[in-house]
Amino acid sequence: MKSFIRTLVWSSLPLLVLYTLAPLLVFLFPHFMQHLFFLNFVKFPWREYHNLTEHGVDSVGLNFYIDGQALEDGYRPRLGLWHVLPYGLKPENGNVNQQTMEKILKEDNRPVVVYLHGNSFDRTTRHRIELYKILSKMGFHVFALDYRGYGDSTGRPTEDGIVADSRCVFDYVRELIPDRPLLVWGHSMGTGVATRLVSELSQEDKNPTALVLESPFNNLRDVINNHPFSAPFRFLPWFDHLVIQPLIESGLIMQSDQRIKKITCPILVFHAADDHIIPIKLGKKLVESAEKAGRNIRLVEFEPSRAFFHKYIHRAAEVPDIVMEFFEMSKSQQTKKSP
Repeated sequence: MKSFIRTLVWSSLPLLVLYTLAPLLVFLFPHFMQHLFFLNFVKFPWREYHNLTEHGVDSVGLNFYIDGQALEDGYRPRLGLWHVLPYGLKPENGNVNQQTMEKILKEDNRPVVVYLHGNSFDRTTRHRIELYKILSKMGFHVFALDYRGYGDSTGRPTEDGIVADSRCVFDYVRELIPDRPLLVWGHSMGTGVATRLVSELSQEDKNPTALVLESPFNNLRDVINNHPFSAPFRFLPWFDHLVIQPLIESGLIMQSDQRIKKITCPILVFHAADDHIIPIKLGKKLVESAEKAGRNIRLVEFEPSRAFFHKYIHRAAEVPDIVMEFFEMSKSQQTKKSP
């Protein structure tokens, strides 16, 4: 019995040390916690990005790269992204290259989705590809970006950096099709990126046709306080001071509940009631902030019995119809506002 107790104590010691040191590490090295938030180091080794078919994409698509924006550190990242054509659309000459795809985009009259993914992994992840395929079959051109530090994009992620990356992709698309209907779609962490991007675009009177937020949150503070990883620490009286404040001071804020108040295009929110990563109550708080500001926003909630959790809402059969109805409404509103 004594041997068992001794073994249990020694085996528990590393966990006890981690439990004690983790908040202190975040306090002393806030960029350490940024790595845990972005999880860009969680990736597939030796991933192939050029062959979209290999990953299950059944529409014609192209892997290509654009230059990102240099921020205070002066580094200009190379951003990897995919352009997936609407299902059935193909180049006449069979050549799939950036020049051909840009020509197709300019000449085709179908709308565009700029997709901004959540943390960890990259544009080749299975649930993301499932969504690209659905959107492609709905008749959208899909642009799927890997922010700096994700996938084969170079650099290190920061909040300012990944928002700048999303703006680079938006501007790239808008330069090719200035007046085409365009939808920005963010998932999980990507909802924070999308909300800030569209908020800034709205203030410049350049907002997209519409915004879709899938499994969103209201602000980073509440995300951390409700995330499973923080469960062992959040009851500590100094948790906010040691963990959350250093993150905010390091530039990781993601205040979507404040940003969303400035968005002028219609907003559609999808959230599953059984989301175990970002509780639906945070999505509802975000919607409440938008409603109080008089924004045009709609929440679609999915019952726990459907088991969509955090990243499988796109599997709901009604999603394409909901999105198209919302998008058509958004286009009609945009047309009315046009001079």
